Amino acid sequence: MSTIFDAICREVEACKDEIIETLVSLGRIPTQTPPGENYDRIVGFLLPEFRRLGFNARRYNLPPEIFEARCRRYYPELVGVRANLLATLNFPGRPGMAFYCHLDTVPAGDLAHWTVNPFEPVVRDGYVWGRGAADSKAGAAAILQAFRVLHRLGIEPGVSPVVALTTDEEVGPYTGLMYMADSGVFEGCEWFHSCDGMADSVGIGSLGAFTWTIRILGRSVHSGSSFLGLNPIEHSVALLDELLRTKREVEARRSSLMAGPEVVRIAGRQYLGPLLNVTVARGGIKHNIVPPEFVLEGDRRFIPEEDEAACVRELEEAIGRARQRDPHLQCELRVRPFYPAFMRPADDPWVREVCRLVSAVRGVPVGPAGVNGSTDVAHVGRVTPLKVTIHGVARHGETRNHGVDERCRVDDLIAVTKIVALLAARVWSPAG
Repeated sequence: MSTIFDAICREVEACKDEIIETLVSLGRIPTQTPPGENYDRIVGFLLPEFRRLGFNARRYNLPPEIFEARCRRYYPELVGVRANLLATLNFPGRPGMAFYCHLDTVPAGDLAHWTVNPFEPVVRDGYVWGRGAADSKAGAAAILQAFRVLHRLGIEPGVSPVVALTTDEEVGPYTGLMYMADSGVFEGCEWFHSCDGMADSVGIGSLGAFTWTIRILGRSVHSGSSFLGLNPIEHSVALLDELLRTKREVEARRSSLMAGPEVVRIAGRQYLGPLLNVTVARGGIKHNIVPPEFVLEGDRRFIPEEDEAACVRELEEAIGRARQRDPHLQCELRVRPFYPAFMRPADDPWVREVCRLVSAVRGVPVGPAGVNGSTDVAHVGRVTPLKVTIHGVARHGETRNHGVDERCRVDDLIAVTKIVALLAARVWSPAG
């Protein structure tokens, strides 16, 4: 590897405390969605940091009229400005490279279940603990620190960098990143690298997803005369049975998109597969009241080879079979879109170069794989010709993304910072 490679890696190691402090500072700004709080505040924190490095950095808000038209009906509880950060450095003649991560997080939930304050991140046992530490403020901290390192070393980027730190990724269905892609922000770019991904692989695709809600209608009465009512919980049995039957059929399928090493090791799955999940059951007021309704909710993750509309029809057919089995079943289905699926070729030269670089930084072979979750990066992969890769700090189970006591390895934070800096310096290039 080149002396530039060594110099960048040494400088990143030397400023480990600064990288950690950047992540801790980002974690202290709660950006939970719903409701989508403090987007202005976190963008305001980052803007001067990028401007000090010479970037043309600005807010790039999702216009209110677009938000109202594309998001409001799905998430009426969202509030505030949909603020995003766009930072660019233009070097004439140098192709653009986009670096992305999202700034919003899922809610922390009941703080009593956490062993740390999720919004006062702590460093312990080689991890940074706090909401968003892994998903995905570590990526945002790594991107900022990577350009600090290049600036201090006097190394000009070998590309014209475009930094997109955006919001609403955790809810969709139309995010700051998607608006940037549709607005032509990335038109001068050749490559797109997301830091919201797994640490064990270079992501080249992801599952698509939509969420679903089934309202089972009942007739509420006193439980002492329950025979005069209609209990929607009891009449959900046939429906749940048909949903689980559909689940078995769906989850027997496989994509041609390879699974990451940890998924292979833990679940024995060589390739990504679709999922049908029942994740919410809500109903009942009191033990002696037959409830007026029972609500089931879940999501459907679909592989790139599946058609989203056909996946919705499968749910509708499961409901139809349940109605045939139980004539008293009265229910309504509502589907809320999330993100499409996408897949890029594993043998693309860009993918091979990123895998080579990531392997060199991490000291172990790292290859291409699909991301088991769903991401707004899929929109970029579908509507632009950009060469897309994904690599971050997440580790199945260990980093507890979306869970209690979320955390990320400090070593992974350092590694991702090195990778961003090296990509921006074009050390990855055979000519570099």
